[in-house]
Amino acid sequence: MEKVYYKISEVSEMLEVPASKLRYWERVIPQLSPHKQAGKTRRFYTPEDVELLRRIKFLREEQNLPIEVVIATLNTDASAIDKRMNTIELLQQLRQELVEIRNKI
Repeated sequence: MEKVYYKISEVSEMLEVPASKLRYWERVIPQLSPHKQAGKTRRFYTPEDVELLRRIKFLREEQNLPIEVVIATLNTDASAIDKRMNTIELLQQLRQELVEIRNKI
C-alpha cells in the first residue's frame, strides 16, 4: 500500500539522495514544493513529489544537466523524461545480465 505522505528521511533513503540535496532542490526548483505543516519545518512528500524527485535525480545525476536545464526540462513533457529513464534502466539491467552470463562462461 502506497503512503499518502513520506518524510524527507524516507525519500532520502528511497532515492539514495542526501536530505540536504533534497532541501537544495526544493529551494531552486519551483516545480518541487512538498507540504509543510504551518509553523513547522517538517516536509511531507506525496508520491507525485517522489516521482518528480526521481526525474530530477535522473536529469541531474544520470544526464548531468545543469539545474537551469533541469527546470526547463521539467516544464516540458514528463512522459519523455520517464521514457528516457526507463530505457536507461532497461539497458543497465541488460548490461548486468550480460556481465553475469559472461562470468558464467
